[in-house]
Amino acid sequence: MNLYFRLLWMMLRLWFRPGTVSLTEPFRRSFRVLPTDCDFNLHLTNSRYFALIDVARVEQLARLKLIGPLLKKRWLPFLNASEITFIRPLPPLKQFDIVTRIVTWDDKYLYLEQRFETPGTLHAVSLGRAAFVHGRDLVPPSQIAALAGHAGEAPVCPAVIEGWHVLLKEKKDHFA
Repeated sequence: MNLYFRLLWMMLRLWFRPGTVSLTEPFRRSFRVLPTDCDFNLHLTNSRYFALIDVARVEQLARLKLIGPLLKKRWLPFLNASEITFIRPLPPLKQFDIVTRIVTWDDKYLYLEQRFETPGTLHAVSLGRAAFVHGRDLVPPSQIAALAGHAGEAPVCPAVIEGWHVLLKEKKDHFA
C-alpha cells in the first residue's frame, strides 16, 4: 500500500517541482526507509529494493519527458532482466538516494544502473535491461534516445555490462 503513496508523492513532486534530466545524466531520487519497508531483521527488505527502483525508473522517464510521447506512440517499456547486489543494510527511517543512470544501449536494450546511496556509502547496486515494444515489435533504443533529445551514439559499454550480457545469454541458453 505504501508504494501507492510513494507513486502519488512522485506525481505531486512532478507537478509542483517539474524538472528535466538528460538521457545519460544520473538521476537522483531521495527516499526514506519506512517501518513498513522493513523485514524481521529490521532493515529494508529485499523485495522493497526492486519496488523502489521501479518508482525511480518511472520518475526518470517522466523527468526525461518521455511518458507522454511514449504513450502517444504506444511504445511500452518493460524490464527484461534485473539483478541486485546488496552491500550494506538500510535501517528503519534512514534517508537514502537511488541514483539511476542509463549506462548504454544496443540494438535491443537499454542498460541501467541503479545505486542505493547515503553520503559516502553504497548500500546496493542493481543492473537492469529494459526494452520498448510497439505491439510485438521491439523499438530500437536509438529511437528512444532520439525521442529523449539525445543526438549522439550510445555511451561505451563498460565491462560489467558486457559480462552481465554474457551471463544473461548463458542463462537463457542453459534454461531454454
